[in-house]
Amino acid sequence: MDRKKIGKEDFEAIITGKKDVREYMEADTVMGETFCFGVRTASNPDYLTKALYEMYETSLSRKLAVQAVRNLYRSVGLGSGGLNNYIKKLGINLTPAEFLLLVFKLQHQQGWGAPFELVSQTEKKIILRTSKTFESQVMKEWKIPVCGIHRGWIEGVMTAVTGRNWFCLETKCYAQGDDCCEFVADQTESSWKWKAQAIVRGDSAITEYIEHKPLEGKIKLIDDPVVMMPRFIFSSMMNSLAKTMGEVPAGGVNYRAYMDMGKENVEHYKKMGITNPNTLADMAFTFYSQMGWFRIIKMEWNEAEKTKTITLEHTVESESMANSGKNVCFCTAGLLAGIVEGAFGIKVRGREIKCRSKGDEHCVFEIKNRVGDT
Repeated sequence: MDRKKIGKEDFEAIITGKKDVREYMEADTVMGETFCFGVRTASNPDYLTKALYEMYETSLSRKLAVQAVRNLYRSVGLGSGGLNNYIKKLGINLTPAEFLLLVFKLQHQQGWGAPFELVSQTEKKIILRTSKTFESQVMKEWKIPVCGIHRGWIEGVMTAVTGRNWFCLETKCYAQGDDCCEFVADQTESSWKWKAQAIVRGDSAITEYIEHKPLEGKIKLIDDPVVMMPRFIFSSMMNSLAKTMGEVPAGGVNYRAYMDMGKENVEHYKKMGITNPNTLADMAFTFYSQMGWFRIIKMEWNEAEKTKTITLEHTVESESMANSGKNVCFCTAGLLAGIVEGAFGIKVRGREIKCRSKGDEHCVFEIKNRVGDT
């Protein structure tokens, strides 16, 4: 099939509204090929988008599933650099925001939702609005901001054409009952601190920042090397120490070692410029939780007794030691104590008062302020 050659006058006609994308769509039903503006394209049925969101939802929450879709389509948006360069070669000079609107015009005239309007723009911020997007109609039953596709597109396109990192929030969404979908995009540096705090807030999942190269034996989390460790290592380690020095001393050694690890972990965050004690503690708790060490059920603070009570589910020790009939979470108790001590700069003592390994519903820990200790 001889495809139509696209020139400067064609893009100008689209931009000014004299023509629409239908005049530039070509289909070869025998070969199963469709082209728009000379670029191979394909339809995007509702059920495919729905399946994509629901696939991520099976292992993440709905909110984080939207973030996962956003990351996917951010990569799609980054691919727009070639179109931007081609348009420049034709002698058409568009601002980044104008180019973004052109990309959306080409997409939306193929069924991706209502037209976009540019509400405002500066060098480092743009605000866009549309009555409804494709995904806000498909995923309307979620009743939350769902436009991960468009957030990712905006971030990717703006990053591609400016050479700077952009982050986009959806401030209104048709899917949650708003009168439109509105997007605010800011130019911002994606620092370690920014990523970590997004995880703590629940705006991102730790999996977004894992770089896994299994054939090279490398895993990185936000640029730091990490290792995966099966839970049975804990039972092996504890049993080995118990045989060497006795059960009670072994528990003490594990407690002390993991307390030091918790404090060192907090020190690492401090080096990234984070100083608020509550933020430091929340970051450490969230990171260990999302890395599979435990799930936080609740945290309570007793001001009179200066005691923090932390209730956890599936700690590494209780899962690996099964029904031992006794408290086994010495590593976790030390870790929690170290995090609190490191974050708040106080002396604490941690102990497990309930344990799933001895039949309790959850593992419960008391982190008590050792007032007056040095």
